[in-house]
Order: sequence, then C-alpha cells, then structure tokens
Amino acid sequence: MPHLLNQIVSLVSITCKKCDILLDFLKLVLYNTFCGDSMINKQNIELFYDYYNELCELLYEKHHVAYLDGMNESFNYLLDEAFEKDYQAEVIAKAHELKALIKHIEFKPEEIRKSVQLGLLKGYKHAFESNGQMTPDSIGLFVGYLIKKLYTNKPIKTIFDPLVGTGNLIYTIINYLEQDIKAYGVDNDVLKCNLARNLGDLIDCENEMFLQDTLTYYNQGFDVVVMDVPFHKGSSYLPYKVINHHLDSLVDGNYFISIIENDFFEQKGSEIFKEEIGQKGYLFGLIKLNETLFQSNPKSILIIRKKGEAVLPLKDFLLVELPSFNDMENLNHTINQLEKWFQDREDDLI
Repeated sequence: MPHLLNQIVSLVSITCKKCDILLDFLKLVLYNTFCGDSMINKQNIELFYDYYNELCELLYEKHHVAYLDGMNESFNYLLDEAFEKDYQAEVIAKAHELKALIKHIEFKPEEIRKSVQLGLLKGYKHAFESNGQMTPDSIGLFVGYLIKKLYTNKPIKTIFDPLVGTGNLIYTIINYLEQDIKAYGVDNDVLKCNLARNLGDLIDCENEMFLQDTLTYYNQGFDVVVMDVPFHKGSSYLPYKVINHHLDSLVDGNYFISIIENDFFEQKGSEIFKEEIGQKGYLFGLIKLNETLFQSNPKSILIIRKKGEAVLPLKDFLLVELPSFNDMENLNHTINQLEKWFQDREDDLI
C-alpha cells in the first residue's frame, strides 16, 4: 500500500501545480479564518484511498479498466455492491474484501472528498490529462467564504454548477458551508458526471447530476450558481454563453460566482454577450487571484447579482487583488478589508 502522508500534506500544492501551499498552512489561514478547525483525520483519508486505489489497480490488471473508470466502479460497489460491467470472480471477491475493511468507519465528508481528489489527480496523470481541470481547494474554500458573506441573512438550499466536472468545486463549497444544501450539476462527459454523482452520494449530499450540454439545460429557482470555466481556445465565447444562459436559473437578487480567466473582459467580439448579461444582472465584484496559484492562464473570481424587484446596484463595486496564500501578513490584511466591506454593506446584500 502506498504511504500517502506526503501526498496529503501537499494536496493543495498538487492541485495548484507549482504553488507551495501546505495543508497545515491551509488549515491555519483558510479553515481557521473562514470556517474554523476542520478536524480532518488523515488516516481516514488514506484508508479510503487504499480501498479504491487497490481495486482500481486490480481492475486495470485484469480488465484494462482506466484508473478514472476504476474509481467510478469502486464507488458503485461501495454504494450499491454492484458494478456497471461484468468482471471476473476474483475482482468481485476482492472488492467485497476491501469494502469490509472500511464499511465500519464513519468517514467525514471532507475526508472522502480529499481522498477522492487524490485519486482524480492520479487518474488525470494516467490519462495524460491536465489536473488544471480541478479547482484548487484554496479557491473552493475562498468561494465558500464569499458565499457565506453574501448570504448572511438567508439560508442556502440549492447550489448549481453548470460546468460541474467531477464535482470538486461544488462539494468543497458545500462541505465548507456545513448546511443542508442540495447540489445540482451539468456536464457533457458521462464519466465525470457519474463521478460527481457518486461523490455526492458518498458524502451523503443530496444531488442531481445531468448528462447533457449545459446550454441545453434549463431550470429555475437556484439559490447560488458557481462555476470554474475551463481553459478554452478560439471564439466559442463559452463563459459568456453559460453565464448569460444560467443567470435565468437564479432566484432574483441572488449571486452567480464564476472563476474566469483574466482576459474575460478583453475577448474580441464578446461585447454582445456582455450587453445581454448586463440586462439580467449587475456586476457586483471582481477578485483577482494571485498568479502563484496557476502555472498559466491567471484567473479571477467574478460575482454577478441577478436583477430583480428592489435589487439595486452597489455604488462601490467590490474590487480586490488577493495576495499569495503564502503571504500571511498581506492575506490577513486583505481578509480584514473584505470583512469590513461586507459588514458595512450587510443590509444591501440579501
């Protein structure tokens, strides 16, 4: 069995590629600043990883199942004691044996999510795909912090991610908020959609994941919409189209929070989409993320508030440049500024 403590300690560094954030620092600055001590049991993270990792390797050895597909099958068996496909009796017997080793353990949602995240990183590497598709934990936690500040006086029952992927962003936020929230997501990749659904079930989060093109999905009444726009080339204007389409999904006066590339407002030919978005919502805030979080394609967090009766634009747009999470002094100073900004405008938010 591989020893994972070093991987766990550097989890955020892995997801952020070249940033040097350590888990202990993350707990100190992010968990303690935003939501208190998480009390994560690292041994449980390792035990859950050992369960599906060993089964994934056996599935690959006996049936040439790719690692990410093996993860999905491992979760299927853990949840329902059944696989999607037929496998050798040896594999089924081993799955039963491995499940017996952990079924008595009460895993916390964050322990499961972090363990699954390690497997996803390994799976992307095996598939020669970029792990940049996964939103870094530090950013997911910070988005959760923003949501808590924006919704101080209103409970959140639903969160929707129109580009949900494997669900890491939406479940990071939900675990952080520690509320009874239903997750909704859309993705056009069947494996990612299944992984997102299974992850929600594993952490006991009510969820609905839809396999389809996000621009063909339409629903209404969501309390929050969040998304991390994947890197895109060409003139598809995907971020603008998704925001414009899914602003309709929000409750009037509520917030759409999107992680965007820094050239979002500079794309040639995007003016028509910006105008359409402006008809539905107010630009509420823009938080530039520190470039140390990304090897390329620096990003920011865009906040849009959906228009509605008695919903007025703020006189002073929220504009912040977030320092490196390694720079504790400047980070604390920025967080204090944000705290004061939200406190002074609490009556104007929700």
